Amino acid sequence: MSAFQNNFQPDPESDGSRRLWRTAKPLLRDAVVAFAPPYPEYPELEDDRAFGSTNDPSSPSAREASSEVEVAMYADSGNGFGSFQERAWEFILANAVAIEVALRRKLFAWHTKSLAQFRDEDLPNDESLQEYWKGIERQVPVEEPSAIDHLFKLVGIGLADSGLDETGFSSFEFQTGWDRDHGLGVLMHRDRVLAAGGMTEMICGPEVVEGARVVQAYDLDDGDFSLLSP
Repeated sequence: MSAFQNNFQPDPESDGSRRLWRTAKPLLRDAVVAFAPPYPEYPELEDDRAFGSTNDPSSPSAREASSEVEVAMYADSGNGFGSFQERAWEFILANAVAIEVALRRKLFAWHTKSLAQFRDEDLPNDESLQEYWKGIERQVPVEEPSAIDHLFKLVGIGLADSGLDETGFSSFEFQTGWDRDHGLGVLMHRDRVLAAGGMTEMICGPEVVEGARVVQAYDLDDGDFSLLSP
């Protein structure tokens, strides 16, 4: 077993197909969930760091920057724990800048759609929400790409035992102020974004490519790497 593999411990809550490791965050270190537009109670929620930092999408600890991230290896495709995940991690470390650029593009696209839906559906008939939103607008440039630094926090990275070549898929897991129930997971292969869904949703299971294709059929942003047939 390689030194990389030795970093991981079995996840006691899994069936043996998931192993975990906490390490230094390679990108998006300062992004946090400072604001949660659909949740006016968010600023008043009790900080739960006294109970240990949590990756749960609803955790108020999302407000605080963290220097570490939880890395999870998945072995759901029959290839076990080995070279697929290690190559994916090596690629992330060697190409963190390019990966962050791709992630920021995808996060901003997702933010823009969430913002439009929020303004159309949630704001018009809720005066308390309108007041909360005015406060956010005074502090966050909601129409600018920098808005994502106030609405997303990277808390996990998943590495799969399958990929489009010898490098495994990776998934970047975010707490987000737009969805404190499900969070957001962005599936990538190398530095190419494939699809986004709920936290860990895109990386779990043996059918990663098939799951990405299903999402792409109804949600494919400019710049995403299409897996759909021409």
